[in-house]
Amino acid sequence: MSNPYPSSRWTKVSCALGVLLVLVLASPSQSAIFKWTDDKGNIHFTDSLSKIPPQYRKKGELKTMKGVPAESPTSVKLAYPKKTTGVHVIKARLARGGHYVVQVLLNGSVTADLIVDTGATMIVLSDRVGERLGIYHNSHLPKIDLNTAGGKVEAPLFVLDSLKLGEAEISHVEATTNPHMEGMDGLLGMAFLGEFKVEMDREKAELILKPLGDPGDELWDGKNEGWWKKKYETYAGTLRNLKRASYHVRGDLQQSMKVKKLIAHYEKLHQALESRADRANLPKEYRSYP
Repeated sequence: MSNPYPSSRWTKVSCALGVLLVLVLASPSQSAIFKWTDDKGNIHFTDSLSKIPPQYRKKGELKTMKGVPAESPTSVKLAYPKKTTGVHVIKARLARGGHYVVQVLLNGSVTADLIVDTGATMIVLSDRVGERLGIYHNSHLPKIDLNTAGGKVEAPLFVLDSLKLGEAEISHVEATTNPHMEGMDGLLGMAFLGEFKVEMDREKAELILKPLGDPGDELWDGKNEGWWKKKYETYAGTLRNLKRASYHVRGDLQQSMKVKKLIAHYEKLHQALESRADRANLPKEYRSYP
């Protein structure tokens, strides 16, 4: 029988990530297909008005039809999302203390054995793995305060280009390092695990990653509406908090520079999310801004 992971005591990352998740489930219309043209002249088709950006919903400019045309002289990109049911089963290794370890691939080149830890907010790596990734040669990285078993430390905050576990892979993954990690490569935290429903088959020692949401959910680039809203509000809320903090520390040059670097870090993450949303034709009403 599969059981969810218990929270681990290894680490808790203190980082102001305010999350406001508002679920507004849109009911797609099955009676008509809407045709609309964006400002670049690209033609789109969708089965629901809610999936058309508000600026393109002008009365008289939408056309409806009973079905998507069988042929088109130009390539047509459907605006409604694809559906997928990918489940990943990864063999784990039982380590001391009852923890499970899996091997991951970082940035397509660095392998690391990470402890699966749903109590860790992000990916936490040892200094040794950080060195292999070239983290300590970048003096421009922002810093965060990390509460560890060895006390509070100031650690670099950075973004992994990719993290792959089995066939499950995500990009733009937040990570940090912990100098007190001895005899281990690090922790696989919620920055990755939060992309899935996580289960553990302890009899088979298998980590099971299932898609978020429910069967039949509408997906944009593999993620449902709730995931997009949460991701957007996490970054947008963090940026709002940091901008307020920058005002309060404006007289302290060192703290002011620290906050500015964090703002730049989350602005890049928010922009990367916005670019991904644009490619997936995510409706504007599912997005949040600082």
